Amino acid sequence: MGKSKSRVRHNEDTVWVALDDIYLTEAVIHKLLARDRGQIEAMRADFENGVDMVRVVLHDRVGGGYNIDDGRHRVLAAKLAGIGFIEAVLTSR
Repeated sequence: MGKSKSRVRHNEDTVWVALDDIYLTEAVIHKLLARDRGQIEAMRADFENGVDMVRVVLHDRVGGGYNIDDGRHRVLAAKLAGIGFIEAVLTSR
């Protein structure tokens, strides 16, 4: 998937990345929810209410898509909120 035009929207120094293109394992999801469910649920509500959130930081993943450098809680909250894209900064590794 990666950076096809339909999956990434550019806006100056940030991009909007399709959440489906961001890699988050089931094990990490379960760990985050077990440890930080309240924080994630609050962020989910913020996404649903249109609150501006801090951009996540991603880098290209071998084979396509993105790995998360910063923002696992925000990515999970956005996925739970059912939004399609999240604002991100892409870094190189």
